[in-house]
Amino acid sequence: MKFSGLFPFVLLALGTLALWAVEGAENALKAGACPPRKSAQCFGNEKPKCSSDWQCPHKKRCCLDTCGTECLDPVNITNPVKKKPGTCPVVHGQCLMLKPLNHCETDDQCIGALKCCKAMCGKVCLSPVKA
Repeated sequence: MKFSGLFPFVLLALGTLALWAVEGAENALKAGACPPRKSAQCFGNEKPKCSSDWQCPHKKRCCLDTCGTECLDPVNITNPVKKKPGTCPVVHGQCLMLKPLNHCETDDQCIGALKCCKAMCGKVCLSPVKA
């Protein structure tokens, strides 16, 4: 069997679609919270550098910063809850990565009621499903 030059791009596209193969994934966030905004005078509207966490590399989050949004390193959330109530959404597949990147490890790394759940490619913060 012969692979075309498009094969790596097909794998990349499948990996990108992985998050949407989980029920409730539209609310998925990476672990941690955005750092506090710095106060400064802005001169005009700065073009947003991101609109969601998934446009940011690695564990960075898309956060409001001084004059717009940009990818920033998250700060740890300090609520010592080990496991939050609710159950994680059902996963409908698995990505082809051998060791997918986890964006959280435990529920206490997720803001609010979000839980650290297994997604198609690694763990992410998701809204729990109602029992």
